[in-house]
Amino acid sequence: MNRGRLPLLGLRAFEATARHQSVSNAAAELCVTPGAVSQQVKLLEELVGVPLLRRKGRSVELTDAGQVLRPTLTQAFQSIELTLDAIARRPRHDTLKLCLLPTLAERWLMPRLSRFHGTHPQLDIQIMTSFREIRFEAEDVDVASFVGTALPAGLDGLRAFDDAFQPVCSPSLLRGAERLRSPVDLSKATLLHSVRRMDDWQRWLDLAGAPKLKPQRNLSFENASLVIQAAVDGLGVAVAQRAYVAELLKTGRLVAPFDLVARSDRGYYLVWSPTRATTPVFRAFLDWLKEEAGRATG
Repeated sequence: MNRGRLPLLGLRAFEATARHQSVSNAAAELCVTPGAVSQQVKLLEELVGVPLLRRKGRSVELTDAGQVLRPTLTQAFQSIELTLDAIARRPRHDTLKLCLLPTLAERWLMPRLSRFHGTHPQLDIQIMTSFREIRFEAEDVDVASFVGTALPAGLDGLRAFDDAFQPVCSPSLLRGAERLRSPVDLSKATLLHSVRRMDDWQRWLDLAGAPKLKPQRNLSFENASLVIQAAVDGLGVAVAQRAYVAELLKTGRLVAPFDLVARSDRGYYLVWSPTRATTPVFRAFLDWLKEEAGRATG
């Protein structure tokens, strides 16, 4: 059928009626009368040459042809709706949406967030977590996280902290006859790993001069936050980002048995699109982020 002859009113009337299985409910959704809905569906049926609906009292049911047409129309209208929502998005003046790495959100941002909320109680912040790369041009996200050596092209951002990690454990593991006095003593310990950073222990052991060390056992977890919690609970020795465990080390819930820190040239960034950073609220949040990043590295 020629696109210029598509019966858009009839297609909308049929899709709404099929979805609700009711002419009156479809009419209420489309803000027209039930008679107008029935007339548009009838015109559509005449155009395609087959019945699409069967009337059964106050309800309707789909014919075989209607069952074929309905899902295609519903999917098409949903796609149009989502696209229009995306391109017609209005700047939000009182809500910020963040999508961050899970451990960065839980172990770095959350302990600091009360300082921002204390001075901006009117601002709503939505925090989501994900390991995937955010496409700002297509997603309703204001700030995301990124790990790399430099900012991604086309984005603004700040380096929150460096990739610097070292072994940490519960103080209880440093007591008794099997205390950790040197890196080789890790052969008597359980090493805790994040499945997303499985090479971190080997990199630290290489730097410590014990590249062939075999621990008593290994425990692996989905993300670094679970690894850190396992260390707090005394399940073993974790190798953790210093930025994530700084407060736990300060309060004594974790200890660092060795001073050696492994580093790379990568950093953990908070990034945003230049087109998003236009409102006073957004700029206030970015100023606060920069202050917190400076406090963490200072």
